[in-house]
Amino acid sequence: MLVQPSAYPTNMYAAAQRPAAEELAKMYGEVAEGPGKILKTFVTLFQGENAPNPQDVATAIDQIVSTPAGSRPDRVVVGLPFGSDAVNNAVAPIQSGVVDSLGLGDLMKLKMY
Repeated sequence: MLVQPSAYPTNMYAAAQRPAAEELAKMYGEVAEGPGKILKTFVTLFQGENAPNPQDVATAIDQIVSTPAGSRPDRVVVGLPFGSDAVNNAVAPIQSGVVDSLGLGDLMKLKMY
């Protein structure tokens, strides 16, 4: 079981690193603007009307724990997926095939004692 939280307001964004040498960073042109644009996007998201609530992660975990064994999903994306749900769906059969080819398929089966 894997819980994949999306972007949530944490101190990580306040502690984001900025280039130490502004003049050197400018030499990268538009590429140098990328990290700042990403940070601005998240800060705007966090301050918006529908800002993500970190409680969503705890609620998702509670729902997973409340789900009967054997019925729980392998992965749960919490919040805006930013494409991670599509990636998970696309990769799942490949991951399963690798596990099976290694002779570890039984590890993916729930055993009730």
